[in-house]
Amino acid sequence: MQVQSNPLNTKITQVIEKSTKRLVVSALTLAGGLTFDTKLVVLSDGTQIVAKLPKQKDVHLSVEGATAEFLINNSELPVPKVFLADDEILIHEYVIADGVLTVSSEPEAATILTKLHEKTSQTYGFDFDTLYQGILQPNKREKKWTKFFAEQRLLFMANVALKANMLPKEEMKRIEKLAGMITKYINEPTKPSLIHGDISASTVLCQFGKVKAFVDPACCYADNEFEFAMSPEKAGLTKRFYSSYNEMHQLSGNFYEVCQPIYSLYPLLADLSKGNTDNLSNIKTILDRFVG
Repeated sequence: MQVQSNPLNTKITQVIEKSTKRLVVSALTLAGGLTFDTKLVVLSDGTQIVAKLPKQKDVHLSVEGATAEFLINNSELPVPKVFLADDEILIHEYVIADGVLTVSSEPEAATILTKLHEKTSQTYGFDFDTLYQGILQPNKREKKWTKFFAEQRLLFMANVALKANMLPKEEMKRIEKLAGMITKYINEPTKPSLIHGDISASTVLCQFGKVKAFVDPACCYADNEFEFAMSPEKAGLTKRFYSSYNEMHQLSGNFYEVCQPIYSLYPLLADLSKGNTDNLSNIKTILDRFVG
């Protein structure tokens, strides 16, 4: 090993070298959060990779890696190449980007997602549970989207927020009522679509206005419109993005007025479960409208 500057311990350095078949030359710590230690590592051939190390238990790095590998093998969605993924470390390709999704790159991103959504399955769900905002979300296969969404998305995430003591019991009751009448508002799609599952401006990396990679996938087969569960304001998507997507895959007539607000409960509840109490008023507003 010819290490110039390396904040990694010997064991991690050896794991990286074995999985990439190259020597570690240097490494530095990237800005991270409460969940991961993230290192940018330069290898002996000049390749740059990212090594993510868990700061706490139950981070499920192996799931993140398996999801990326599924997309690499089963779609044309550009995602960083994975070298190693287990719950001790995730090693993947470093994507050189100068920013995230902007108005100029939105049509390209919409085109890529349209192609992804053409991938289909016999049922809704996935072959394994996947990560959404760090939360392991269930993906038990179902024939009906409305049943899958009500039970494994809406009620599931509401219970996560309830157990975190962030969702009041009276709001939980209203969510249960909405779940029981979901077919009043949500129609069954014509087919399940493979979705990225966590689309926002920050999960699409770009360089010189071109899309380079999609990161943090939370895949499942779902209603393609569930891809855009996050409200445009929170996702950072403009009208140009939706217009571009709609030209290729027409959104339902009640998407903006009904489907997206109801679907947005999922990311709002996930964020609420982590302590963002600002979302509670938004959740109440949506429930006022559809439940009363």
